[in-house]
Amino acid sequence: MSVDYIGEYFNEDGFDFTRLLNDDFFQPVRILFNAKHYVSASKLLVVAIDSISFIEYGDIKENTFIKWLNTYADISSLGITPEELWEHRNALLHMSSIRSRKVASGKTRSLVSYVGEIPTGVKLDDSSTGYYSLHGLIQAFGQACGKWCLTYDAERSKIDSFVARYDLIASDARMLHIEHPVNNS
Repeated sequence: MSVDYIGEYFNEDGFDFTRLLNDDFFQPVRILFNAKHYVSASKLLVVAIDSISFIEYGDIKENTFIKWLNTYADISSLGITPEELWEHRNALLHMSSIRSRKVASGKTRSLVSYVGEIPTGVKLDDSSTGYYSLHGLIQAFGQACGKWCLTYDAERSKIDSFVARYDLIASDARMLHIEHPVNNS
């Protein structure tokens, strides 16, 4: 186990942000998605957005989840807004539900993810419920992360805050793994 996880992500080209993000955020979502644990994949995906937005902005009063999505992601093609996704996140993480308090009060639409293609001819009432492709959201988040990572080339001063904030994120890259001896008795 390496205590200096950052060192594992340096190569001849410099720091490999994308591999670190893949290992800590995308690979776990991919494993759940491929195992058809779609709700769990959705939960982990919104946690990843939470984590990345904290790394970018720190602990500020403004909603960093929405701010990060507005800055780096384009989810409009999915037919949802960052504000709706925030409420979806709240419902999923706090209650394993699709109804946050704002949804229950009628202030925002609930969201329902789907996998695959909605058959032609199926009419969905999207006035109170938004339907989005989970795979599409994963792809949009990936593209947003790529755009976000490029900001570190342009703004080298962000690297110190990246390291300081990433150190606060629960991460598989830093998970302590201790081998236990096998007792054959």
